[in-house]
Amino acid sequence: DTARFEALRARIAGLNPRYAGFWVQLAELSARNRLYDRAVRFGREAVALDAESWPGHAVLGVNLLRVGSMEEGRRHLEIAFEGDPYDVWTKNTLDLLDTFAGYETARSGRFELIVDDGEAEILGVYLPDLAEEAYARLARRYGYRPEAPIRVEVFRSHADFSVRTIGLVGLGALGVSFGPVIAMDSPSAREPGDFNWGSTFWHELAHTFHLGMSDGRVPRWFSEGLAVYEERRARPGWGGDVTPSFLLAHLEGRLLSVGELNRGFARPSYPEQVIHSYYQASLVCELIEREAGWGALVGMLHAYRDGLTDEEAFQSVLGTDVDDFSDRFFAYLEDRFAGPLKALAPARVFEGQPSREELKERAAADPNDFIAQLSYGHVLAEGGRYDEAIPYMERAKAAFPEFAGAGSPYHYLAFIYRERGELERAEAELAALTAINERDLEANLALAEIRQALDDKTGAAEALARTAYIYPYDPTPHVRLAELYAATGDLAGAVRERRAVLALDPVDRVEALYQLARAYYAAGDLGSARRTVLSALERAPAYEAAQELLLEIHARGGGS
Repeated sequence: DTARFEALRARIAGLNPRYAGFWVQLAELSARNRLYDRAVRFGREAVALDAESWPGHAVLGVNLLRVGSMEEGRRHLEIAFEGDPYDVWTKNTLDLLDTFAGYETARSGRFELIVDDGEAEILGVYLPDLAEEAYARLARRYGYRPEAPIRVEVFRSHADFSVRTIGLVGLGALGVSFGPVIAMDSPSAREPGDFNWGSTFWHELAHTFHLGMSDGRVPRWFSEGLAVYEERRARPGWGGDVTPSFLLAHLEGRLLSVGELNRGFARPSYPEQVIHSYYQASLVCELIEREAGWGALVGMLHAYRDGLTDEEAFQSVLGTDVDDFSDRFFAYLEDRFAGPLKALAPARVFEGQPSREELKERAAADPNDFIAQLSYGHVLAEGGRYDEAIPYMERAKAAFPEFAGAGSPYHYLAFIYRERGELERAEAELAALTAINERDLEANLALAEIRQALDDKTGAAEALARTAYIYPYDPTPHVRLAELYAATGDLAGAVRERRAVLALDPVDRVEALYQLARAYYAAGDLGSARRTVLSALERAPAYEAAQELLLEIHARGGGS
């Protein structure tokens, strides 16, 4: 309501013409609602009105950083800190900016990548290609191209990422998109297997599209749901998966209606509600496309851009009341997960710690009781009674085949079959697991090893390739993958993995250079092969294999 806003502004100006707090509050509210350009505009109004409004300079500086205006943002933060050195958010952010001296900045196509010096080389093997692929695919799907370059900051310290996002440590997220700027944890910011950095980047880039297409007005629930949905489209296994706790929350009536989903992000009422809301929102987007087509999801973004509420957007784009759609959503949920929901009925959830005999009785009483079958199978497997454990794990898997989290039936069955030397069956379990679980590093490594033993080089390479987006810092998988790519004729892949080995600063750098040169040579890139083998010979002039390779390169016309 422009008229009411102008009346309020005039009233405040009449009381105090230099009161900048009005604009500071507007900037903070705008930022809270992801309207960062508007926050910058209001911050400028604050400092124009009162050049000594330290909160005005602070809110302006932080939001300038969020839209990528780094030098101007820092300048305003320094003014704010000089005037108020006790503001912890300003101090933390300035300290963070000082650490950027230890980061490398590289322009790659549509992106400006800012990565810690110690990780820039290894992430540079994968991130630029992934970023360009994601941008191209999302641009085709949405018919929209965010302005380039998009700034991507990758933080080795989760605390630094948290400060970049909210000015304080303690944020639980993995990444954030401010639109033109993306910030995220690097794979080393977490324990190996904690998250998939590739899918996290894809998720945040999707937000950049959503914020741009909606002028920042898309509600969080829709943007998060659509971003998770995009993760699932990006790669098999990426994106959130259904969990027992999610389905139990539904059975217990704790999932929110579609019209209330934003509350699950902003004001969660139980510990897992945010995570549940991410997944629920992605299923809402899935249902919208199922019922009305992809264009309806794009239409929703445009509706939010035009200022429509959830209720108005559902009516305008989908021709339905949001409450009616919510009813259809829960019917869809019940139908899609009918089997697991039946197997997870609340009456089957154990209270307290049941005895071994109680577990056995419960499992015998109902072969479809997921928790009883899994729990008793676990007891047997941990006791080394593998033959007895298998039928319980198989029944648990049949009751809830979508569950591939920690301690899933797939994990136990794969271990048991591998211990028994039944590699084909172990391979099948691990293949099913990794097709669902995006971040299980050990499962992918085991799957690759088993597939190699079964002489499935292509399948082994597929499993190892997934590990690069989980934890790329171990050189051994890269060496194995380079060898597999060379054996299967993927010469570009072999070059990439040899580059990764070299990026990890191996002890035998000469050998790594030589192997990279051979990969370039096999791929027909004689110029790169020559430069790389010469680097090896600079370090070890008497290395005969490198000398011979150089002669081969010259013989093929790669001497200049």
